[in-house]
Amino acid sequence: MLRHIKTALFVGIILNLINQGYLLWGFQWSDIKLTKFVLTFFVPFAVSVYSAAQARIHSDKNQE
Repeated sequence: MLRHIKTALFVGIILNLINQGYLLWGFQWSDIKLTKFVLTFFVPFAVSVYSAAQARIHSDKNQE
């Protein structure tokens, strides 16, 4: 789980800087879209968890 959180933080920070960097650098905290901010971290987390689960399922099927 820690691996997924690290991935989400790394990717989420980069994506937030791309999408809302002008607000973050300008310290315009009231203008930041909180939903976008949170989803930008959640989506990489969900993709990481889903990918790991699919890899494990695929690996288990190949071992049979």
